[in-house]
Amino acid sequence: MPGNLLVETIYHIRPFDNSVDTTSFSCGQPPFDKYIRRYASQDVRRNVARVFIATPEHDAKQLAGFFTLSAGSVSCSDLPASLAKTLPRYPVPVALIGRLAVATDYQGKGLGSILLADACQKVINASATLAVVGIVVDAKDPTADSFYRHFGFVPLPGISSRLLLPSTAFFT
Repeated sequence: MPGNLLVETIYHIRPFDNSVDTTSFSCGQPPFDKYIRRYASQDVRRNVARVFIATPEHDAKQLAGFFTLSAGSVSCSDLPASLAKTLPRYPVPVALIGRLAVATDYQGKGLGSILLADACQKVINASATLAVVGIVVDAKDPTADSFYRHFGFVPLPGISSRLLLPSTAFFT
């Protein structure tokens, strides 16, 4: 029997609720920590964002990570030329992943990828009812930028920290 077994954590991703402990959440980015502790519930109540939380299967109160989704728009002139040429010349609808964070205890274990995949799947499901040309994220630092680019997000011209995953990437 091998001595080092890989134990995979199973996560439950669900809409934000007050049953989870946000007070001890720390992801290494103080603005994200502050957001989940103080503003997430307000954004949900005000209908400005949907917040989804990940908890490990063994502890439904422990916050391992979260992401937010909301609707937005992007000026056609801010899109990559290859995409803009096929679209009208007015602002076009996008889904926005406003925040995506993983608690330091869970970093490096694939949870960020799981959260991103879940967010993309939610957008795909919603796109049967609500049209979007893609998913936009704002990379807060070079690590986040690299993470999103790894999954096919491309920078918007003139706004290097704002990245787009065109809907053609997830509808083909």
